[in-house]
Amino acid sequence: MTRRIFVGATVRDAYAFVGANLGGIIGVIWLPIVLITIAQFFTYNRCYTDFIDALASRNSAHMGPALLMLLGYWIAKLLLTALMCVGVVQLAQGNRNPGALLYIAFGPPEGRLFRAFCGFAGMLVMVLIMVLVVAQMAISMKGAPSLQLQETVSGLMMLGLLGAGLLLSARFLFLAPAIAAGETSPVLRRAWVLSADNFWPLLGALLALFLPLLLLFVGIELGLGQKSGAPSADGTPEGQMIAALTNARQMLPLSSGLSFFFSPLMIGLFSGASLSAWRALKDELNSIDIAV
Repeated sequence: MTRRIFVGATVRDAYAFVGANLGGIIGVIWLPIVLITIAQFFTYNRCYTDFIDALASRNSAHMGPALLMLLGYWIAKLLLTALMCVGVVQLAQGNRNPGALLYIAFGPPEGRLFRAFCGFAGMLVMVLIMVLVVAQMAISMKGAPSLQLQETVSGLMMLGLLGAGLLLSARFLFLAPAIAAGETSPVLRRAWVLSADNFWPLLGALLALFLPLLLLFVGIELGLGQKSGAPSADGTPEGQMIAALTNARQMLPLSSGLSFFFSPLMIGLFSGASLSAWRALKDELNSIDIAV
């Protein structure tokens, strides 16, 4: 008999876990989040500055160090995120002290989840390459590309990447923290098997959990960004890109701070929902056990 999950029950379990254990979640993740936030600020500040200089001078020869720094940041972020998710899942299972003030560990569960995150990132890169190839073919078929055509293709690319990211997240990423913490099998392969008949419920739970938070985050950032004032841009594509990057650099302290304060809720909901869905599919419990 095929086991099913329910969107409402998964979302309820995730919010119940976060509401009962927010202090414990903060105790598990605060040090990795501080490290990620500091690295995010300095990495993106360097990248924005180098991108702006490259566009202004039409010379991308000096972009190498910034790109390597960005790659190193994302690898470190995936590793620290794996540590946080496993720790929070163990907290939800009752296997970790909710009163601990400092948590940092790297064992087999964290290694499994880190490898799963890297594999998932590789899938997204492959999707990005495919989308770029298709977009380039579409532009080349139209002859000399106009600005309107480039904007249309860019919008379609973003929609394609978003759709592929949601599909892959529902099939592979949603169950990954619970599988890494509760099993010893390869995480992505196991997630593919467990999610085979539950794609739409998993996708619905993913959207119900994180779409409102994303809209709130973007709304706060845009509202505060309008007060700070965005730099003006000329009519050229390079000028518009420089203005967008300059505005993003100005907003970097705000976006880094918002990410820091939203992180306990995001990590807690992700880990709690993952454990709830995994237990339902494993037929071990009907809902998550709240550790209080």
